[in-house]
Amino acid sequence: MKEKQENIFWSLTASNLFDELENEEREQLKRMLMLEENKNNYLRLAKIHNALLHTRNLKSYSKEHSWQRIDRYLKNKNVKYLFNIAKYAAIIVFAFLLGSLFHFWDWQEEEVQYTEVNVPLGQMTDITLSDGSRVWLNSGTTMRYPSNFGKNNRSISLEGEAFFKVKHEKIPFKVKLKNSEVEVLGTAFNVVSFRNEGFSQVTLVNGSVKMNTLNGKEITQIKPSQQITLSNDLKNITLKTVNTVFYKSWTEGKIVFREERMADIIPRLERWYNVDIQYSETEIGELRFSGTVLKNKPFDQIVKAFESLLPIKIDYRYKLENKDVIIISKKNLPMKN
Repeated sequence: MKEKQENIFWSLTASNLFDELENEEREQLKRMLMLEENKNNYLRLAKIHNALLHTRNLKSYSKEHSWQRIDRYLKNKNVKYLFNIAKYAAIIVFAFLLGSLFHFWDWQEEEVQYTEVNVPLGQMTDITLSDGSRVWLNSGTTMRYPSNFGKNNRSISLEGEAFFKVKHEKIPFKVKLKNSEVEVLGTAFNVVSFRNEGFSQVTLVNGSVKMNTLNGKEITQIKPSQQITLSNDLKNITLKTVNTVFYKSWTEGKIVFREERMADIIPRLERWYNVDIQYSETEIGELRFSGTVLKNKPFDQIVKAFESLLPIKIDYRYKLENKDVIIISKKNLPMKN
């Protein structure tokens, strides 16, 4: 008899929460709620029901997946329930039909998808993110960011070289590199962090930048025109003042070199033009070059400029199926009498 009364109570409760009771049934429920135990159980279910009404629609969750989560939750729970979960299963079923999540178990998780942008060697691109920030990606660069970017976070990961103009927001803009993290609110800066190189480098044009470890611990802050270089193990960190023109001019389709070492120029040219540049004499790497390289010019014209301005000889070897190869050697200067 008692079990039958309990079943009637749960049925009336569920129907009342969904406004489906007739007048006689509503009066019957009122009489049952005069018992303290019934009243407390009704209030608990009403609270659950109200929470469900304010949940977000299901996106990537399936019924099967959600029930599996419920099952795991119940098996791991070590407290005694005041009443059987089956007795308000009708409410949960209605919740699924409404396409809602269960806030009473704090399940606000949603499947986060990622967008990945890959820039092939010899090319570059620029994109505007959902928060209004603009990013230029250089050759051989990969950038990855979540589908909820700009909502609760502004975090991206980068491998390669990129120039950022970050729109100022309260939410910090974070760029995760292979060994560190750049954190800003609004600023312009250049980042170089290729996987096959032993360092990461950040050059600040304007604003303020904070460098952190990957677990969020602050390393240092840098000011405009400062450049920080970090070894992959973070044991060697250098900070210096530079001319930022060299580090932002590539976004305009050109690179302005000002007394730059050939050893530093060559890797950039290899990525930009998708070529293989080789030299044997170490002295060639220490030669310094000043000038402007335009991306829309054929690379064979570019190397002629180097050849005319520096004491070097260049052998350009065309390859049909592989990268073109450029061999740089010292120019044999005429002997003086």
